[in-house]
Amino acid sequence: MMTDKKNSADNEKKIAETLTVASIAKALGKAKTDGKEIWLTDATKARGVGRLRLRATAAGQGAWYFRYSNSKGKQGQLGLGIYDNTGASGLTLKAARDKFGELSKLYQSGIRDLRSHLEHESAEQRTQMEASARARTEAERQAVSGSLQKLMDGYIAHLERQGKQSAQDARNIFRRNVTEEFPNFATMRASEITPQDVSAMMARLIDREAGRTATKLRSYLRAAYSLALTAEMDSTVHSALHGFNLSTNPAALVPTKNLAAFNQARERVLNETELREFLTRLEKQSGTSRDAVMLLLYLGGQRSAQLVRLAPSDVDLSARELTLYDPKGSRKTPRVHLLPLTDRAAAIVKRLIELNGDKEYLITLNGRVHVRTETLSEVVTNISTAMVQEKISLKPFELRDLRRTAETMMARIGISKDIRAHVLSHGLGGVQNRSYDKHDYLNEKKDALEKWDRELAAIVSGKQRANVVQIRGAT
Repeated sequence: MMTDKKNSADNEKKIAETLTVASIAKALGKAKTDGKEIWLTDATKARGVGRLRLRATAAGQGAWYFRYSNSKGKQGQLGLGIYDNTGASGLTLKAARDKFGELSKLYQSGIRDLRSHLEHESAEQRTQMEASARARTEAERQAVSGSLQKLMDGYIAHLERQGKQSAQDARNIFRRNVTEEFPNFATMRASEITPQDVSAMMARLIDREAGRTATKLRSYLRAAYSLALTAEMDSTVHSALHGFNLSTNPAALVPTKNLAAFNQARERVLNETELREFLTRLEKQSGTSRDAVMLLLYLGGQRSAQLVRLAPSDVDLSARELTLYDPKGSRKTPRVHLLPLTDRAAAIVKRLIELNGDKEYLITLNGRVHVRTETLSEVVTNISTAMVQEKISLKPFELRDLRRTAETMMARIGISKDIRAHVLSHGLGGVQNRSYDKHDYLNEKKDALEKWDRELAAIVSGKQRANVVQIRGAT
């Protein structure tokens, strides 16, 4: 052992001069030939600066070290890297001397316990790097997930999960009037949107005489912000509405005093002549959309958004019944809305079953998705336009006016307000209906729809009805 150490020291002393590429190559070759490692020290006359050393291994490879004495006078070495004359996969002589110079300055500054110092410094750097990475990741996440666009998307996802029919309407209003019209607002963080920004979006719609759409935009934005504000404490709110760090609801702060004029309920009701002409023209058409509009009327003016979602499994032809699901309002579970079928309504449903009984939806054009309510609206609008042009109607009418017309006429023929409410599934959210009245009103609904069916037949035929009960101001 002593002899090996002495030989190693002799070898080091013999070659320990100012290192050159040639002297290093010679030492590497000799170490490989002899099968023994050789230590070289780069010569310097200065004291207390440390030493640059090269270890030539028996495999003919080199590794750089910084040798120093710690605070207790004990010799220590720090690895700097492997030797590579090309610098491609290691340190050249020049690069090793540069590294040595950095450590030597640190050592001369009074830091004697270099290893522990560098380990501590490395740990701090890792901590800082990890913190910076986390902050960067969070900033990137906030830049995307915290945007107004993400808030709107999250609100739509929340509505869809709850089965709300307003989801499609909200999506269209957001897309047309925020995403496309105000892309700068859509990409801003939701927490940075101000009441003035919401007002600016609404003002553009009002300028285009789309005041009703402006009020709906405000309503949807207000609901989206309201949900996101409470999302962290409400597990029922969709996860896409979490993490927006909101403190206010900018849409809620937009004054509504001057918006009342845009929220007036429609009052358009078709008279008998108009309804007769409409039904006559509708009968002459064909196809699934025609059948859907006809069925909507025969069932007393059901909501089109609920009817188009009718599945084959929701129909029981043997019992002459079908089931709709009413998700309107704040209810989390759609209300089951059972309706009896008259002969004419059953005939339409049977035709749809024969056509789409193996599909997911009964009212479908392609077998994959249900018919859109906009498609049904187009059927009605086309007939309305023609009737106005031919001066059969003085004013145009829309799909939603059929529901109002049906209820008004059912009131006129003596069907009570309570029974109309059960037929049309509205006004049934009170404590009495929700908690105490569990009667299904199926017989009453059947009688009402049979009476309404006869009324429609009489209107189409133009026959006078002597037994009509006139009710002024019925609603």
